[in-house]
Amino acid sequence: MKRYSVWMAILIFSLLIVGCVAAAPAGEMMEDEGPKVLVVGTSQEPENVFVMWGSTRTGSDVMSFMWRKPIAFGGDNQPFAEILESLPSQADGTWVVDEEAGTMQVTYKFRQGLKWSDGEEITVHDLAMAFEITSDPNYIYFSESFPVESIEIVDDYTAILHYKGINLFPDQEVRTHVIPEHVYRPLWEEAKAKGGNVWENFGNIEQVAIKPVVNGPYMLEEWVPGSHIRLVRNPHFNVGEEPSIDEVLYRIIPDLNSLAVSVASGQVHLTDGWLSLEQANAMESAPEVDPTFVPALWLEHATIQVNRPPLSDKLVRQAILTAIDREGINEALFKGQQPPAHSWINSAHPAYNPDVRQYNYDPDEALRLLAEAGYTPNADGQLADSDGNLLEIPIITISGDRTREQVSALVQAQWQEIGITTEVRPVSARLLFSETLFDPPNFEGIAIWRWVFNARVEPRSWWYPGQPAAQLDQLFAEGNTWAENERNKELIDMIDAELDQDKRYALLQEQQAIWAEELPVLPIYWHVRVATVNTALEGYQPADQAMVGWNVETWELE
Repeated sequence: MKRYSVWMAILIFSLLIVGCVAAAPAGEMMEDEGPKVLVVGTSQEPENVFVMWGSTRTGSDVMSFMWRKPIAFGGDNQPFAEILESLPSQADGTWVVDEEAGTMQVTYKFRQGLKWSDGEEITVHDLAMAFEITSDPNYIYFSESFPVESIEIVDDYTAILHYKGINLFPDQEVRTHVIPEHVYRPLWEEAKAKGGNVWENFGNIEQVAIKPVVNGPYMLEEWVPGSHIRLVRNPHFNVGEEPSIDEVLYRIIPDLNSLAVSVASGQVHLTDGWLSLEQANAMESAPEVDPTFVPALWLEHATIQVNRPPLSDKLVRQAILTAIDREGINEALFKGQQPPAHSWINSAHPAYNPDVRQYNYDPDEALRLLAEAGYTPNADGQLADSDGNLLEIPIITISGDRTREQVSALVQAQWQEIGITTEVRPVSARLLFSETLFDPPNFEGIAIWRWVFNARVEPRSWWYPGQPAAQLDQLFAEGNTWAENERNKELIDMIDAELDQDKRYALLQEQQAIWAEELPVLPIYWHVRVATVNTALEGYQPADQAMVGWNVETWELE
């Protein structure tokens, strides 16, 4: 009855507002004649569609229709050779380890005759071009922790990757990219010649951020900010089979209720990862919509300003997590389907440490920790330090995201119950990822959003100084206990060099214990990947490690 009521509410809501929803571009409706247009719904707009730049989920989703890489993950959550002839293997000599010297080299052999969207051939020179940019300190995600030290070109289709040390996952290395050297070398050199912020110079070029030369089944034809992104077939695509769908239309619908209406009314064929569990469960009553639920390594967390009081004190971090009823949130909002997180590694993974410190809901314990940190109730019942300064922790969340707004409201109420001064500050996803998190000096409080991890569980990418993303840089600024934890860094160095899986898992378990004590971020819950698929679409295959359009060329649209 409850599910029926929710569905009826959605139908009534659709009748009320469907006429108010911005008119969609011609051709997006499901018609029997004309080009086959797949309509994908998203609540966020990407910042760009350049494969070496995008940091948001939406950007990655759109790019999964446009770009192909040497190695990718498929629907079985296993890697496969996409541009390579085969995955690197010690058996065939393409993966050579010298344990005594602590070195490793991996040979990439490209398939011959593959094309860019301008008709030029894909070669290993395009791999070297991408690596040259990622190795340049001007690169926005530059990181000394990237495992590849150099690339040696043997011929147009063969390159040897020389690693900085021994790495356990060269056959799963999805961070290696290819970009057309003949297009981007002159643009990169031009950006460097201008001086100033080189990456900003580069990113302001339309052929970089908006209309790149690509190698995937689709290329960008039109982008109307706030409305839609239209992708059309790449006429030279031959990495896979020719797609049967003519166009992919990404409709940008920031309000998730409106997005749900568009799904229910048949205006959107596919959503992946945007609608809430409640909304997806309601769709089970729709005869033409199939909701899909896939366990995911997506961690809903709170990025914290750890470099300034009050959150520079780990006692405060421990206290405010203890003051959140995460299990209650799971039951109230997710019907028990999205459990609390206790580590950055999912409990289903064999490397998970079940004995890490867990912060179950306990307001009295939270108050005790805060008192130890120097915060006690004042005459008004508000927590303050000995100088009378209130314990203020703003909560930044993504506007229009109903679930995050609900979670933020519950966190706010639970913190206020024990005397923490707080307010919810909704910001657009674009602002959050382009400014708020990338401006550590002005970022305060916490920001609630989602990280996507992979099954390789590589801590260096997230928890080691010198990270590629600015929202992580602030975790390692001088003066906070997390940044100065030498054992954490030692363990990550050891994890990177360990080829024995059981020993590696043991090291990861020790590292998790340190992480759970320090809490550089607040783990909130693990996501279920929620998708809605119109019955007219066949071939969509969701998987935790695979991107939305990983096999779009095999899809059929009736």
